[in-house]
Amino acid sequence: MSKTYWPSNWIFILAAVGSAAGLGNLWRFPSLAYEHGGGAFVVAIIVANILIGIPLLTLEVGLGQMMQKGAADALGGIKKAFRYVGWMSLVLGFMVISYYMAVIAWGVDYFGAAFTMSWGSDTSSFFFNDILQISSGPTELGGIAWPVFAGLVIAWALVYFSVWKGVKSVSAVVKWTATIPFVVLALLIIRAVTLPGSAEGIKTFLIPDWGALTSPELWLAAFSQVFFSLTLAFGVMIAYGSFKRKEDEITKSVIYVAIGNFIVSIMSGFVVFGTLGYMALQQGVPVTEVLAGGPSLVFVVFPEAIGLLPAFNALIAVVFFGMLLTLAVDSAFSLFEGVSASIRDRFPETPHSKIAFSLMALMFVGGLLFVTKGGLYALDIVDHFIISYGVIIIGILEAVIVGWLWKSNELKKFIEERSEWKLGALWDVSIKYIIPIFLTVLLVLNLKSEIANPYEGYPTVALVYLGILPMILVPVIAYVVDRLTTPSKG
Repeated sequence: MSKTYWPSNWIFILAAVGSAAGLGNLWRFPSLAYEHGGGAFVVAIIVANILIGIPLLTLEVGLGQMMQKGAADALGGIKKAFRYVGWMSLVLGFMVISYYMAVIAWGVDYFGAAFTMSWGSDTSSFFFNDILQISSGPTELGGIAWPVFAGLVIAWALVYFSVWKGVKSVSAVVKWTATIPFVVLALLIIRAVTLPGSAEGIKTFLIPDWGALTSPELWLAAFSQVFFSLTLAFGVMIAYGSFKRKEDEITKSVIYVAIGNFIVSIMSGFVVFGTLGYMALQQGVPVTEVLAGGPSLVFVVFPEAIGLLPAFNALIAVVFFGMLLTLAVDSAFSLFEGVSASIRDRFPETPHSKIAFSLMALMFVGGLLFVTKGGLYALDIVDHFIISYGVIIIGILEAVIVGWLWKSNELKKFIEERSEWKLGALWDVSIKYIIPIFLTVLLVLNLKSEIANPYEGYPTVALVYLGILPMILVPVIAYVVDRLTTPSKG
């Protein structure tokens, strides 16, 4: 089967922006900005994009384009043993999509509920009791939460029909899913900023606390947000780079991706804080008392805020949760393609649809844990360990492999020959020093914090089985997958 490519560089940019701009932009970025100095955090995000985000994104896209392979065989093309680093990144991606699909399932449920706003006035009870049917803790799975299970089936159907023909179907889908959020966010911004009290919320988001720039926590949060928001170290951007023709432009496209991701974050901040400012005015409380991070912001606070709006409530609810689904599905099928591309490299004659369906079935089964009544706790723990340790280690390894262990300057030469904007010395400094040093510091600080205060006070047994053990098994699974997908010489 002949290799397929993005129809144009513009489609690659849309696909990569779609992958990068996910739910983290909508709920994580605004909360972090509030916690870390408002506008000062935005400045830190820009610096982090320049020093870490864009250099590592350029590395991954350039490596995929140069090798014309997914993460495993692209890294294996440098030195055969490095393919295991690629497989480890893909194992992490497999784990992430297994639980991320549960979040999309919540979005499916809420999109259906939005037409009648059936969450009513008690949005917290609707989310935790009616949808999640949440148990008492991570040690009590409590059986399947059927509303989430039903949403999961629909969510997987959306993802499967986005990727079943590989690049061809993804290219068709991203024209809509990567552009619709910009349009919807623009409409929601117009609505948000015209609400009474919105200015107070936006001030909370944007007014800089310049003193915060001296805080190590701000910089750690900003660099982490950029690193994870751009979908780095999951094999996704290497795979997306491999779908570019060898002669395609690189650095300008990468910068456009980073800018697109940043714009979605800023637009999300205006929508979130403009609406929260209105909500605070209606309830007679400070913005800080209605602010919430994580799923609660999107699935509890926002439905409540929509219910308080003076007009067009159901329409705005449908538009908002429709946008949420497009953001989430884009990120999901990019993670899926990251894994699928490396499998297709090993079995080029197998139809895309067959590989996609087989992987989907495995991920569906792997994700059943997260649609149980204890699924939210399991999701929280697994996500914490993957984000705090797994992808950080992969990021360090990628930078060390390219910056120190690959003796030739072949990748930089390849990228610069195809780029209007040259990399310069900053790229070398970032890959060799800034990225590995920062990520190592972040890893050590995370470990230190973990030992002092076990994550969220969860029982040790839950942290061991849902967090520590999966991380230990990642290299083992990577080795097994490599063996199973290596064609026999006989």
